[in-house]
Amino acid sequence: MIRLLLNILLILTVFLACFLEEALLSFRPPRAGERALFSARLPAGPTADAAILSGRWEPSGPWVLAAGEAIIPFLTVMNEEEVRRIEAAYPSDGAAARHSPFLLFTMIFVAAFLAVFRAALPRSRSRRSGSQNLVLALLILHLLLMKALLLVTPLPAYMLPFGLLPLLMLGLNQSRALAVGAAVAAAILSALFVDPGFTSLIALLVAGLTAALAANPLKRTVDAILPGILIGLAGAAVFAVANFPAWQAVAESPIALSGVDALATREVVAQTALAFVGAFSAALFAPLFLPLLRATRYLSTTLKLRRFADLDHPTLRRLLNEAPGTYQHSLGVAHLAQAAGEATGADSLLLRIGGYYHDIGKIVTPSDYIENQFNEPNPHDRLHPLESAGRIIRHVGNGSRLAAEFQLPKAVLDLIPQHHGTQRVEYFYDKALKGGADPPAGDGDFRYPGPKPQSLEAAILMIADAVEAAARTLSEPTRATFDHLVRTIIVKRIADGQFSECDVDTREIEKIANALVDSLEAIFHSRVPYPWQKGQAA
Repeated sequence: MIRLLLNILLILTVFLACFLEEALLSFRPPRAGERALFSARLPAGPTADAAILSGRWEPSGPWVLAAGEAIIPFLTVMNEEEVRRIEAAYPSDGAAARHSPFLLFTMIFVAAFLAVFRAALPRSRSRRSGSQNLVLALLILHLLLMKALLLVTPLPAYMLPFGLLPLLMLGLNQSRALAVGAAVAAAILSALFVDPGFTSLIALLVAGLTAALAANPLKRTVDAILPGILIGLAGAAVFAVANFPAWQAVAESPIALSGVDALATREVVAQTALAFVGAFSAALFAPLFLPLLRATRYLSTTLKLRRFADLDHPTLRRLLNEAPGTYQHSLGVAHLAQAAGEATGADSLLLRIGGYYHDIGKIVTPSDYIENQFNEPNPHDRLHPLESAGRIIRHVGNGSRLAAEFQLPKAVLDLIPQHHGTQRVEYFYDKALKGGADPPAGDGDFRYPGPKPQSLEAAILMIADAVEAAARTLSEPTRATFDHLVRTIIVKRIADGQFSECDVDTREIEKIANALVDSLEAIFHSRVPYPWQKGQAA
């Protein structure tokens, strides 16, 4: 439902951007002595051609990438000549409305393109492929910003920060591939109201795709400078090539040393420099918008997660009643994962909720898991190791299904299959090898289906899950044994390639290990024995 509303809002935004000037002028025609309601610009297409050919308006510069030439700046007090210019640029003959079917088709096609492109993307090796709703929301905000700059500033169209959208997407941890698709969509839709021409579309594509390829997560403000320079150079290069005749005239004219200063005043040179500044400005806008967008996204995610943080939630109550051992294990995992998340700067709330719900699939067959057997007969004693491994692995699929039924947030649902990755069920694999299974047990038959952890949070949850279970088997719970246990588990998972698809570095691994050891030491702290215990020991 939200995605449908965003697509409808996207279509309405583009229609508004294309026809807002005509609507305002029909509601309030321009009059001499009044202030301009917006920065009137020479539109592109047949209207602009007719105005130029009839001599009613002549553009002042060589810019051909977008009409964008400001006729009357915003809030300018108009005279009779300026009123005639606006009427020439925006004739009330209904020509704009005749292009509505083409605009509608283009917008529907772009929305469909984004949906198909997102679905066809392979899973990112270091991050999730991205959120379709977030991309649509950012695209709408991008288009609104471009239109607002056109309406209220006298800047030429080639100075708009068209590379802003990919920078914001990478700053919000979306995949680079999805940023490329969004850049293509933004270029097509922006061209509809900036200048629906082939040259303009190429310029917008170059700016957007350069931003998508040069951008990085923008963890610091200075991280935007290098991508901004590359985007600026790309914008200036496209401008220079599109205005090649003007540059050729500059190159053919003799320039003395005393005339170098005069070169900077040549119109095409100055406009090329402005094109660089305009494209580079995307790197200035991104650090301004990212903190607000990150805070908004975090608040939205937090509100969703808080609904499932209550231990009296029906799902957790059911887990307590039907699989009490798993419930206690989940509480321990949540505590460990949250501590590791706080140490590394990961989403600690998501980790706590993920710890609560990561094993809810065990509700289906709780007696298959040792923590719920309570000295009852173990069903795996009479099963083939391969069948036992299948029963253990099954809780991941059951957990994903139950999480969808319980309407858990997608961020939590993703953690359920990832917290085991493609690990092997070691106990039953070793049992099969020792038992001489016929045919011999294959490694793949004893592995979870995955995927491997795709985020730092999933990697932390994987480690915390194994550490909590293994810590209960220690006969001497000391800090040294905890440290050895945690680091052994981490090394085994690294050797098994479980962290090959997520962005985890050695510094974060060290922080995770130390946080888990500290938490285990707090949980298994020593106590002075009571007098009656001493008597029993004697």
